[in-house]
Amino acid sequence: MKIAVCEDNAEDRALICAYIEDYMARHSYFAEIIPFADGEALLEAFPSGSFKLLFLDIIMPGMSGIDTARKIREMDQHCKLMFITSSPDFMAESFTVQTSDYVIKPIKRENMDKTMTAFYEALEKSSRKVEVPVGRGGKVGIAIAKIEYIEAFGKLTVFSMHDSVVETQLTISEVEELLGDEPFLRCHRSYIINMNHVKDIGGDSFLMKNGGVVPMPVKSRKELKLVVTGFLAGRSLSEINKK
Repeated sequence: MKIAVCEDNAEDRALICAYIEDYMARHSYFAEIIPFADGEALLEAFPSGSFKLLFLDIIMPGMSGIDTARKIREMDQHCKLMFITSSPDFMAESFTVQTSDYVIKPIKRENMDKTMTAFYEALEKSSRKVEVPVGRGGKVGIAIAKIEYIEAFGKLTVFSMHDSVVETQLTISEVEELLGDEPFLRCHRSYIINMNHVKDIGGDSFLMKNGGVVPMPVKSRKELKLVVTGFLAGRSLSEINKK
């Protein structure tokens, strides 16, 4: 696995790399850490799938971190992006590139530890599968990470992935219990979304990466938008609910 650290300040770049190396040594993880001084150099070294985790400074000479992230998302929709910033004021703009978290300057070891722990927990969770009953006595395993949204449709519940669907006899409430919480959100009595696959938030619906449109109830639109925007900005549901 490769991790990129793109930061124009040499001191901060070295510090981030050192904190990542220290974290992995303490937790018996291994990854190749590759530093970059600007977005242009990172993009030159970025064939799709080459990095699992990227730390991007937002404010850099030349191409900004936001613009670099947009280019990266054209090539890779799955790598985790962590923005390095002195202020969280870029939350709204960073939503468009599916940011996973922020590292706030001045960079502290405890904050880097939290970021790395969240990354590895998400990595472990993304490899999980759930088994659901299909047809007459059959079962099929579905990778958690590939589920975009789930819809209750008549007497069936339909799992929608990027290029396929799976129908099960489970109720949507049973599916909700099976999947657990983050990154899944029951946003409607008939829908559950995987927040990692939200491409955009409209006035009354979520646009998913596979082109699906998931409606939001009128009474809970504001709250749902807050939850999803917060999740994509790296805040957990428990943190949001404390506000």
